[in-house]
Amino acid sequence: MSSLGNVVMPLLVILFITTSVDGAFLDAPKDVVVRITNALQNNVNLTVHCKSGDDDLGVQTLRINENFEFNFQTNIFGNTLFFCGFKWSNEFRWFDIFTDKRDDCSSCYWTIIELGPCLYGIDGLCYQWNKH
Repeated sequence: MSSLGNVVMPLLVILFITTSVDGAFLDAPKDVVVRITNALQNNVNLTVHCKSGDDDLGVQTLRINENFEFNFQTNIFGNTLFFCGFKWSNEFRWFDIFTDKRDDCSSCYWTIIELGPCLYGIDGLCYQWNKH
């Protein structure tokens, strides 16, 4: 490869990385930790099953105040998504536990209560469960 090619090729790579996709700039990947804590009433176990498009994190059973934690790196396209199913007693709910569009946290600590998941504890930012 010529010396001009040695310069042009890295510049093309840099240009690609900083070019927009659908009008939005590519995101730098970031490290994220998600922690899910069982805060259900009546000392009920919580069964959690989290997945992304690429990863199945398996089924976890959490006793009251126990937590499950996983970490990952977001993708450059800004569309990283992890979703979880939550089962207790005769209830089944699901929620997008991490989505790039909504979450700007690198330590995303969720507390699970009957009404829905709360980011940073029950006095934090609480969400409704996803619709079936």
